[in-house]
Parts: sequence; structure tokens; C-alpha cells
Amino acid sequence: MNAHAHATVESEAPAANAGEPSERSNPIVSALYEMAVSVLGDQLREMFDKADDILFDSAEKARAGDEQRLYLDTMRIVRVQRAKIINAFQGSLREALASIGNDDEAGTRNHLDDMSQWSLQDGDALEERIAVSNMETKAASLHAHELVELQRRLARLSDMSGDGITSESMAPARIIRAFQNSMRDLSVDFPIKLVIYKLFDRVVIGRLSEVFVGANQLLAVHGIEPRTDGPAQARKPAAQSFGRPSPGAAPGVPSWANGLDQSTLGAFSGPAYGGGSPQMTGGSASAGGSPAPWPSQPGSWGAAAVQGSYGDAMLSQEIAQILGAYAQGRAPQAPNWLPPENVALVARMFDGFYRDARLPDHLKPMLSRLQLPVMKAALSDRRFFVDPQHPARRTVNDLFEMLLQFGTAESAPQPQMISELQGLIDAVSRSFNLDPEKLRAHQSEPVDERTADSFLREQEELQQKKNRARVERVRRVVSHELKRRIGERRLPPGVMRLMLSGFGPLLCLDYIRNGIDGASWTQTMQLVDRVIDSLQPSRGSTAERAAAEAEIVAHISRRLANIGFSDARLEEVLSGLLQAYLELADNDDEAIFEDAQDGTLRVSVPEAAPAMSLELSPEKELQGLLSILLVPGGWFTVWEPATQTKHWVRVKGYYPVQNAVMFGHYMEERFLRIRASAFATDLIEGRASPIDPSPELQAAVARVAELPFERGSDALVWTSVDGKPIEG
Repeated sequence: MNAHAHATVESEAPAANAGEPSERSNPIVSALYEMAVSVLGDQLREMFDKADDILFDSAEKARAGDEQRLYLDTMRIVRVQRAKIINAFQGSLREALASIGNDDEAGTRNHLDDMSQWSLQDGDALEERIAVSNMETKAASLHAHELVELQRRLARLSDMSGDGITSESMAPARIIRAFQNSMRDLSVDFPIKLVIYKLFDRVVIGRLSEVFVGANQLLAVHGIEPRTDGPAQARKPAAQSFGRPSPGAAPGVPSWANGLDQSTLGAFSGPAYGGGSPQMTGGSASAGGSPAPWPSQPGSWGAAAVQGSYGDAMLSQEIAQILGAYAQGRAPQAPNWLPPENVALVARMFDGFYRDARLPDHLKPMLSRLQLPVMKAALSDRRFFVDPQHPARRTVNDLFEMLLQFGTAESAPQPQMISELQGLIDAVSRSFNLDPEKLRAHQSEPVDERTADSFLREQEELQQKKNRARVERVRRVVSHELKRRIGERRLPPGVMRLMLSGFGPLLCLDYIRNGIDGASWTQTMQLVDRVIDSLQPSRGSTAERAAAEAEIVAHISRRLANIGFSDARLEEVLSGLLQAYLELADNDDEAIFEDAQDGTLRVSVPEAAPAMSLELSPEKELQGLLSILLVPGGWFTVWEPATQTKHWVRVKGYYPVQNAVMFGHYMEERFLRIRASAFATDLIEGRASPIDPSPELQAAVARVAELPFERGSDALVWTSVDGKPIEG
């Protein structure tokens, strides 16, 4: 616990249990209770199902050893304490909802800015209160639309039943406090508890709308319509921009439009950096670390504008005025064709990118080159805000994720890779760089508040997700290295389950900690070798063999228990190995007695099966390495000699059996399908190149170059989704 005392807010003691819902006379209230408990229970179980992936990803991205260990320790704790937390949460939630008419506790919030309620408390308690308060604020902001409707229906139900129901009876605070109560008896260090809060925030808070939508539907079925004079809005802060406060909203200013940070607002209104391609080195884009601004010179982005016409400079100036007004809490004045709401949403999108702590300052100028082109794409097509797969929206989100990979690379990316990344960003900016004069004639439609809230929620959830391709690649590295260790041997299915479900997760963590050359990885692989060797027929005595097998099983149990495997899980992954040992003992120790011609008994011991090669064939080795390289979503460049053209593509799928790989164009709906071996040849000979600094990918490329496989190239033929060639 933190030894320092901090100022924090006093909270009331939990209200007494008001009885189980079955005692209530109102069946609608009981139905609401059962629905909420059921949905939230499922969400919490899903949270624990996803915990390994989320924590594994967080540990993989952590830079410091202590932070890495924190995520790994949390992974172990949640595996062991999962059932306890779920049961405690369900019990606490039942108590909270059973006292649905007693709103004193639910209405008590951590007003951290109310100095009259401050007292000296432990620093950990303060941090926990802040975490809980932030979750309440986030939940009220994310799900404001559904929550407002539910509050008004509950107000109507209160008028009809007089059963103590209020508009706040199913407020997010009740749910979050129930989870907080379920954590009280968890005997863990506070940093681990805080990580579990973040899991709850990430998985459950983002989906609370399912509870509120379900409640609204249930009340609607029973004829409970929203009260017209009910609560005007949920407890929603004026700003919803990643936890930062902003000025109160003026009339005509939607609450989500506030919260643009002044330090990043300069990116939309500052002087131009000349339209040149910003470099990867040389520090931040500005003295304050803000991204580089939009160009103010007409045509500097390549638009078909001429001097004196409506160009990028004038468009940028009007956008800056709109954003400046929003940042000050004023309703902006804008031309009829330029909806301020749409402008603010795209600005909030980039604002979120720049705030992400994983994005280094020296990479922000590269992202800033996309600001104006993406803004134009959004102004020209309202689908940008409603379709996450809109080409401009999908591409800028993908490029943001790619920049994060470059920012967390252990070593400086190769100059060629930097050049490929810059070329890709330039190509994307050209693709979406529309003529401002044509935009002005287009007359964009403003986005409604519900669409805006949905857009911001989707973007925030996307930013909370870390790079999945990196995690998937680590798993494929582990799988391939295990297959190389096993070679062409045919292990019993139960032993393969141990390899993949036991040693697999252990090796993933070993890889994250110290890489493939680390001591932990080496020790685990030595244990894999011992298991494989122990399956060979033995000439030793039964006692010696049993002792060796028991030692191996005990060693595996200790290693897996240390990373959080429960007793039941250990029994599941070890049962196949134990069965293999029993079958081996039966085959080894059963002497076969036969009658000899001279009347004596002859003892025959079965001969050992011939040992199979432990080396993978070149074909299998190539398949494994390509599975590491060709993770769905991975970026590559491919050179087309026939047209002297470079294409930026993303992996759509790798099909080892068919020796095929499919790529998609970086923004258009067209595809390339070529032989995987031909693509491997292109990689080796420089006609293809990955845009990814991860060391395991670079190592895989180097190993492909050493393999003796049949090399050759394929012509690049673009096709539509249905496989028909596309001309041109």
C-alpha cells in the first residue's frame, strides 16, 4: 500500500440488503433484475475468457520488466480467482439490484472535485476511487442514448407502480459498485487489482448498452413508454474525449464535440510544414510534441485547385475556425455545405490517435499527413461515420496500428522499411485527396447525435485494442518451433494436446520475456525434448522408468502452475502424457512366452519401432515460416515488373495445402492470388518486402532464404471478390 496519504472522498457504507427480488410484488422489476444479472454474468465470463489474450498482448507490448511481470502475474491470478470473482460479483449485483428502491448508495458518486467531502486516505484507495469514478463517467458517456431512454422509462414505471423505482435505479454506478464490492475480498496486490479493473472497463463497460437496450425492450413489451418530462439526459460529462475535461457545452453544441485538446488543436490550424514528406527522425513535430499541421498552401496536397479558387488553404482555415469554436464551448459559424459536426468527429478521431501514449512524437508527423485527405473523404461520403469498413476510415485506422508497431520496435527500423511506410502514407493521402471546390458543391449532410456517439465509441474501442497481428505472429512462431522440435514423429493425440495447450502458452510467455534465445525458452524446450525422449521404448528397469516419468510430470506441473494453470487444467493437459506412459509400459514390460521345439519357454521382447526423423522436410519448414510471415492483416509491398509498379497490399489469407496466398489492395476492393512459394521467391529476390519491424518476421524471412525449395515467380493478376480478373 502507498505510504503517503492523499485527499479523497468519503463514501457511504453499503446499504443493507433490501431483500431478494422474489419478495417484490412488481413482476416487471423482477424481470429487469433477472435480465441484468444474466447479461452481466455472461459479459463477466467473456471478460475472463478474453483475459489471457488481453494480458498476453499487454505484457508483450510492455517495455519495462516490472510492468511485464505485472500483466503476467495478473494472468495467473485471474485464472486462479476467476470463479471466486464471478460468484462475488453475481452476489453483489443481486444485492444491489434487490435494493432497487434504495438509491442512496447508487446516487452517491465520487465527486473528486467536491472539497467538502475530502479526507486523508491511503494512495491506493484514492487510485481505486478514481478508477471507479472514471468507469462511471465513461459508461454514462458511451451509452448516453440508451441510458436516457431507460431513465425516462423507469421514471414512467415509477409513476405507475409507486414501488420505489427511480430513474437512477439501473444506473451504471450500481453495476460498477457491484464489481468493486466483488474485489474487496481478493487477496492480491493493488497493482494487480487495478489491472483487473482495466479488464472490466475494457470488456464490460464498453458493452453495458446491451443491458440498457435489453431493459428498454423489456419495458416496451410491457407498455412502459418513456416519460416526456423525464430526465433530460444521462449523467454525461460535457467532454467525452478520453477522460479529459472541457468547457461546458453552449446551446447548439453537442457534448461530444467538446473536449478537443488545445495542444493537438494546433495540428488543424497551424502553419504548413511545406507539404514535404516528414521524416521519421528529428524529434517531435512541434515544440510541444503536437503533430505537424495541415498545409496552408493551395494545392500543396495535390488537389486540382488553382490559385484564387477555393483550395486547401481556405478549407483548412474554415475547419480551424469550427474546431476553435468547439474547443471554447461555442456553437461554430460555418458555411451551409460544411457541417461542423462532421468536422468535429474527424478531428476527435485524430485527437484520439495523438493522445495514445504508444505513439511516439516523432511518428505523429507521418500520421498528420492524412488529416486533410481523411477529412475530405468524410465530407464527401457520410458512410464514413456509419461503416467501420469505409476505405478511408479503415485505412487510417490500419496505418495508425502500423505506426504503433514502428514505435514499439526494439531496434531502429531499416531505412528501406521506413521508405515503404512513407510511400504508403503518401499513396493513401493521394487517394483520398479530393478537390475542395467539388466538396463545396457537394453539400454534405450533418451527422446526427446517435451516429456521432456510435462513431466515437467504435473508435475508442478500436484504440483500446492493441496490435493483434503481433500476438498472432508470436503464437505461430511458438507453433512452428514446436513442430521443428517434434519433426516427423507421430506423437499420440494426448501428448500433442500437452505440446500445444501446455507448452504452447508457456513458450509464448518465455518468448515475450526474453525471446527465442532466452534462458526460460531454452529450459522449456529442453523439457519438450525430455518428453519426446521419454516416449522411446526403454531398456531400463520398471522402477527407473517410473521415476523418470514422475520427475518429468512433476516438472511440467510446476512450470504450468507458475503461469496460472489450475489443477483441473493441469489434469486435462497431462492426462494424455500419463496415458502414453501407461501404454508404453504395457508394450515394454509384457514378456511374450512361447513354447520352443525343445520344450523350454522362450521370452520375446518386442523390438523398438524405428526412430523417425526429427527434422522437418523443406516443404513443411517453408509452410511454417510462411505462416509466421503471412498473418492476416500484415502489410507488404509487391513489385510488378511488367508495369514497373509498386503495390501496397495486405494479407487476406494463407492456404498451405493449396500453396496459395491472397492479398488485398490497401484501399480498393481488388485482390491478388499467387502461389505461396512464388511469393517466398519474391521476398528472397527483393520483389516483395514486409512493412513490419518485428524481429520474428525478419528472422523468418532470413530463414526462408536458406531453404532449398523450388523457386519461381507468378504474374500479378488483380481480381474482384468473385475471382474475375480486373482489367487495368
